[in-house]
Amino acid sequence: MKATMEIRDLRMFMALAEELHFGRAAERLRISQPPLTKHIQQLEEQLGVMLFDRNKRSVRLTPAGAALVQEARRILNQAEVALQVVRRAQQGETGTLRIGFVAAVVYIGIEALFARLHRELAGVETVWEEMGSSEQVEALRKDRIDLGFAQVPMGVGEMAAHLVASVPLAAALPATHRLAGRAKIDVAALADEPFIVIPRESAPGYFDLTAATCLAGGFSPNFRHYAKHLLSVISLVALGRGVALVPRTLGTAAVPGVVLKPLTGAPAHAQYSAIWHPGNPSPVLARAVELLGAGGLR
Repeated sequence: MKATMEIRDLRMFMALAEELHFGRAAERLRISQPPLTKHIQQLEEQLGVMLFDRNKRSVRLTPAGAALVQEARRILNQAEVALQVVRRAQQGETGTLRIGFVAAVVYIGIEALFARLHRELAGVETVWEEMGSSEQVEALRKDRIDLGFAQVPMGVGEMAAHLVASVPLAAALPATHRLAGRAKIDVAALADEPFIVIPRESAPGYFDLTAATCLAGGFSPNFRHYAKHLLSVISLVALGRGVALVPRTLGTAAVPGVVLKPLTGAPAHAQYSAIWHPGNPSPVLARAVELLGAGGLR
């Protein structure tokens, strides 16, 4: 068989092999009969064998033609499978989606959103990597991840962003703290407390929000201790190293020795966004953004 044989050749051959009638085969292929006749003749010349015995009254497969039927059917089935794979990939139904996330997103009440992504992208391999908000932005720039979930300002340079959750801040206090028995905490009551935060270079959104909330309460916070993640922040609070402002939903982490109290005086919200590079051509990313309800948002 010569390398010039194409899928089109096999489709025409199979139509005639199954119909055993040039007229019906041509109609099935939606072409006229003369081009089909010519094409079959050319195919036989390429192969150097007769595929059909034909006369004015009948068309029959030769032994060579019958042998080709098996291979042609297998090849056409494989071609159809390949076509479906390509189409699904183009539609974002298969492939890989690399996702960066801050640990806090586990506690901000967007489980239904993640469940929808998992359900609708069932054919996609998702690779999750925990990283800070600033690290996510850099990873998007360097094409190390496709999608991020971070606490960032809505304007993140050239990145596209879509708000997925806005969570009230709470005061995180050691359980033995003098204010731990209060139902609510006025931000101003924390003016003399040592604060625990994530460094600004790692989490600018969180750092700036903490600073702005304290300033709105009438004081500049005393940033004394630093941690890499919110759960580490909470752990330092449990050790009595200081206080912190954290998303209220972080209370579901149930860290012993810590109480979370609603804020008054200067209430604030931590905003979490899905972020991605608008220049990323990944069909899987486009599908994920669509599922987030974020198509076209900046």
